[in-house]
Amino acid sequence: MNGIVLACALLACAACGGEDTPSPGTHQPEPSVDSAPAPQRTPDAKMPAATPAGAPAERPGMVYIPAGEFLMGRNMKDVDTLPIRKTPEHPQHPVWVDAFYIDKYEVTNQEFEQFQPHQRHKQSPCDDCPVTKVSWHQGREYCASKGKRLPTEAEWEKAAKGGETEEPKPLPLYAWIFGISDNHAHPVGKKRPNGYGLHDMLGNVREWTTDWYDAGYYRQGETRNPKGPAEGKRRVERGGAFFLSPRGTTTTIRYNHPPEFRLYFLGFRCAQDP
Repeated sequence: MNGIVLACALLACAACGGEDTPSPGTHQPEPSVDSAPAPQRTPDAKMPAATPAGAPAERPGMVYIPAGEFLMGRNMKDVDTLPIRKTPEHPQHPVWVDAFYIDKYEVTNQEFEQFQPHQRHKQSPCDDCPVTKVSWHQGREYCASKGKRLPTEAEWEKAAKGGETEEPKPLPLYAWIFGISDNHAHPVGKKRPNGYGLHDMLGNVREWTTDWYDAGYYRQGETRNPKGPAEGKRRVERGGAFFLSPRGTTTTIRYNHPPEFRLYFLGFRCAQDP
């Protein structure tokens, strides 16, 4: 009798088992794909963006100017050209320039004074104002100390044009010129950049280039990476300055002074080969 009671108790215990506890030997169906929990995705590690093949490497404080041809000089029909400047700026002609880098901003007082002591001029006094009253020789030496060089005249003009065929307008948005400058230089980079992302190419202070000056040089027909005459007495300087009118502030106008001159409106920026 006791055996019968024990067997019945065991059967009752098996019958009251929970739904999550299968009976021995009972087949459980596989969960459907739809009801299965979604796998947990491990977030991908953030990888640095790859530089496209052949793309130029970035260089701090510099802008890459691609190789190519541009029209150097002014059209003879341009009525805005100052009469005294017509010969040096003509004829307009196609010029090929290999790729190069150029400083995004003019070299500042603070940057130059880390290279050598310098007495600031009252019309360009702030740390971030372009350095002035530096000779061509000083500009060249500064650039060399950074592994750079002064730009050629052709490089400067191509960079200043920003990939455009016309002068930037309205000019006061791009350059410090007479009437808006209060007759002094301003911190670099306060005006709009040109098409290449360069600031103050046309008006803050003028800039030395590496070339010797010759008023008739364009007529010699140098059309591939021109570097100016082999010798001379004056070096080319480019760009406008804070005291100049719009007619004296263009991408094509050519100024010049002896390389030892130090002028209160004349500074520089550096270039570099790829």
